[in-house]
Amino acid sequence: MGCRSVRRIRLLSLVALTMALASSQPRVEASDRAEVEKLVVKLGRTRWTNDNSLELLADPRRAWEARLDLLESARSHLFLTTFSWHEDEYGTRFRQRLADVVRERSSSNPDFQVHCVADAVAVGTFNRSFDELRKIGADVRSFNRASWGMSSMFGVRMHDKIVVADGRQAIVGGRNYADIYYDPLHWWLDFGVLVEGPAVWDLQMIFLKTWSVTVDLGQAHHFSWPMEAIHRRIRTLWSTGRFPDGTSPLDGYLNDRFFPEYESPPGESQVAVLYDNPILWRRAPTMDLLVALVRGAESEIDLMTPFPNFPDDLTEALTGAAERGVRVRIIVNHRTAAIRGGLIQLSTYPSLMRLVEAGVDVWAWKANPELLDEVSKSECFPMIIPPVALHGKIVRIDNDLTIVHSSNFNIRSTYYNSEAGIAVLDGEFNGQVRDLLDGLLTLRDFDVRCTNGDRQVMVDRLVEHLDDADVGTMRDELGAWRRVADGFSMLW
Repeated sequence: MGCRSVRRIRLLSLVALTMALASSQPRVEASDRAEVEKLVVKLGRTRWTNDNSLELLADPRRAWEARLDLLESARSHLFLTTFSWHEDEYGTRFRQRLADVVRERSSSNPDFQVHCVADAVAVGTFNRSFDELRKIGADVRSFNRASWGMSSMFGVRMHDKIVVADGRQAIVGGRNYADIYYDPLHWWLDFGVLVEGPAVWDLQMIFLKTWSVTVDLGQAHHFSWPMEAIHRRIRTLWSTGRFPDGTSPLDGYLNDRFFPEYESPPGESQVAVLYDNPILWRRAPTMDLLVALVRGAESEIDLMTPFPNFPDDLTEALTGAAERGVRVRIIVNHRTAAIRGGLIQLSTYPSLMRLVEAGVDVWAWKANPELLDEVSKSECFPMIIPPVALHGKIVRIDNDLTIVHSSNFNIRSTYYNSEAGIAVLDGEFNGQVRDLLDGLLTLRDFDVRCTNGDRQVMVDRLVEHLDDADVGTMRDELGAWRRVADGFSMLW
């Protein structure tokens, strides 16, 4: 075995071991960069990688193009995880392009691999479209599917969204495959990051372990295994790269094909990959990390999520930060733009009410269907309009640290979902996010760019600062549903 292969295997073993670090929730003051670095490693159960290049994907058109670019660039393999994959226009287009890539690459490279894992609850029984992918050589599997009686073991849903091409580039963030993430006239604002550099190896290792677990749990001989034995088997694989009997499904991947060397550093960003899974840990490491970072923030905090039914300790950390003079800004959907209504919407009210009453700046994005209606009645054919709703999951702490994630930072994500994201220590990247959020919250006059070269300016209140009157409205809407909503929030 060559020296380079030995170094790589040692590196990958380090990835596995750092993800198994013990959990704790100390009251840590993130007073300087070194302390933040240590905090991320300890509570996030991760490691820092250097020399990464990053591109923030916020515009739906660029987010779509970036995914197609990864498909086109792949020569060795493509690995994908997703929560949902719709049969609408964009979901179908991506699936068809993936099928084309499988055919094209396989004709010249019989070893070309495509592995996809999607959540079984959200996707359900895979339809004919996925069967077609399988027939041409893609290996498509559902996560935690109802087979051999195993689905009753775990309440976990796969909610992470990762794409890896050739072990060199990856996208991680909050977008699934559906029109609402990419159609510039009907889109939800979401975030992702195109990553190139050593952090891609860590994202790929997460995928490979998830893939191995998905395949492993589908075997018939596990039907009679005790639950604790299966838990131990999965956790041992995750922490050591091997099953308790010493075998490893990863051995075939620890080589230059899947983890290629970089001839020169792609960038300068410092990145740590974050991963949550209730099969591995009772509570999400990302939440433990976020609470500690908020408690130690010195100047400003930004947090966007579509579902702000936060665990109590996060709500308390946010209100505590505001009380000690930190500028805390929470960005959510207005009740008129709620992605999910009913009890799901009501379950977010208690956290929002506490935050507003504590003086936290809570901003709500408002639904604006009239805007698209008005544009459609004119001769203006816009390239893009403001988002219909917010689906982004992003955090800024002070002027250095940023988290982009699939997690909604809520109770469901903390205890029941697998989630993936990255923490970035990079002032320039942090500034890009700050400028984007600042622009979003000052959006009153939107300049619609038309394909015919003309411009038509629409003026509307697209964002609203919540105040005591909104708290009263939420309290009235909760009414007798308060206890039911509180109970439901533990599941969502």
